[in-house]
Amino acid sequence: MQFTTKRRVEPNVEITPLIDIVFLLLLFFMVTTQFVSLPGIKLILPGIKPGTTVTATAKIEVKVTAAGDIYVDGNPVSEANLPEAILAGVSDPESAVVVLMADETLPHGRVVSIIDVIRRQGLRRVVLAARWIGEEALK
Repeated sequence: MQFTTKRRVEPNVEITPLIDIVFLLLLFFMVTTQFVSLPGIKLILPGIKPGTTVTATAKIEVKVTAAGDIYVDGNPVSEANLPEAILAGVSDPESAVVVLMADETLPHGRVVSIIDVIRRQGLRRVVLAARWIGEEALK
């Protein structure tokens, strides 16, 4: 009895669809990535130990420089216009979080007065921003 041997077909890996998938993934990640650009406002934040972080959907950034200049979401405002500027983009003051970034050389009384202005506008969630420092710097 004679058996016929079938010739095995060598498997071929098509690389073109793989390259297409890689480029689509690359394009997807490039489009969905948020590039954070640091504003040109010069601040030196006070240092703290790492702890809990705060996340929020509605966030208002208030920055106060060492010279006392106030910025709300990157736009310069005067202290007289601070209440209106804070409430400009807020639909629900109860759920909004205000992130206060004050220079470490700023007097404590100035920071407290800005927090008071924020609280008088009905915004109850105020977070003070700080930079992370290592354990050895705290000793």
